[in-house]
Amino acid sequence: MNRILGLAAAVLLIVAWPQAASAQDNRLRAEFETVIQELNDNSFSAFHKAINEREFTGRTYGARVIEDDAKRYLGSDFRGIIERSFVAAFPPPRNEDEAGSEILGTIVAFDADADKARALVRYEARGFRFSYHAYDLVRRGSDVRIVDWFDFYQGAWFSEQIGNALLRMVPTQASVASILDVPRPSEGQLFQVGELLKSARDSNLQRFFQIRDGLEEVLQKDPFVVSLNYEICRRVGDPARLQGAAGEIAQIFPGDARFSLSLAEYYVQRQRFEEAIDEFERLEESLGHKDGVIASLKATAAMALGEFEQAQSLAVGATEAEPTLELSWWTLLRTRTAAEDYAGAVEAMTVLEERFGELLIPQNLRRDRFLKVLIDQPAYQEWRAARDAA
Repeated sequence: MNRILGLAAAVLLIVAWPQAASAQDNRLRAEFETVIQELNDNSFSAFHKAINEREFTGRTYGARVIEDDAKRYLGSDFRGIIERSFVAAFPPPRNEDEAGSEILGTIVAFDADADKARALVRYEARGFRFSYHAYDLVRRGSDVRIVDWFDFYQGAWFSEQIGNALLRMVPTQASVASILDVPRPSEGQLFQVGELLKSARDSNLQRFFQIRDGLEEVLQKDPFVVSLNYEICRRVGDPARLQGAAGEIAQIFPGDARFSLSLAEYYVQRQRFEEAIDEFERLEESLGHKDGVIASLKATAAMALGEFEQAQSLAVGATEAEPTLELSWWTLLRTRTAAEDYAGAVEAMTVLEERFGELLIPQNLRRDRFLKVLIDQPAYQEWRAARDAA
């Protein structure tokens, strides 16, 4: 397997995150929480300060051949490149309503051992757009330092993403050879892939697909080329191209959790809900953490399949995994309503009103095509009357 993708595969499976923590570990977590909170406040100051530039660039250069001009470019604007690339890696807005919305991070798991730590951060933007980063951290005195992080939406280490971008700047034969699995590639093969990288660099998508479609099969099926094609097809959004690219990912990387989040998103959009559930489960296993969002998304997919008992079970699991996550309770409300369990639905409504300040009066329910059915149900009417009288 090529060295770049192999690095990611070797470390993805995480053991269950322990609950107990020492005072020193708690201080380290608090330090990292400050970093994430400043990101939420639209400041990269603490994030830049925390990045261990030497170790990060070592990872970036260590897995591939990067030409000196590209290295100098990274060194000349390290913080700017990191910041722009960090923002660009998140799920893009799908409409005007989502454009410009905040992307907020939440630490959902943290584990420290001696001078090293792992942190799992869930990022959320409007429109139920989610991403997960698993951060490799080290302790420097009382401070936390970021070595690298795995981006589950992009399916790669961030250092890998930066390295690939630098490689596209100057795709020499030596640099191209360093990322291919093809044994002893010919000069012609190296030239073709180099031209493919240049077209990706220049966002010349017509030329990219022209070159890609003309590659011999051994190159089309190379893991690096397959992942690059998937990246470009996700960006373009052409249904036929994306279908082919997603199929190649599933074929070349069977059962690989690196691509589970993006594949699940694709399957949901195509209403292939059984496959989406499989990918969500694979992602959750890889994260090593019971996540309320993933459980809620699985419940919604099961509900779309008409598997109401499974959907309710998953929704209950979401509320148990994260009782303070509002999405979990909305999911429970929707799954119980779909299953015509109206008594159970009003239990979820009580939590939504008392814990999260929602107001579930008939005027508001009428705006929701799934929940407006509750208005005429005796269980809801009695519940509403009791709350209004209190």
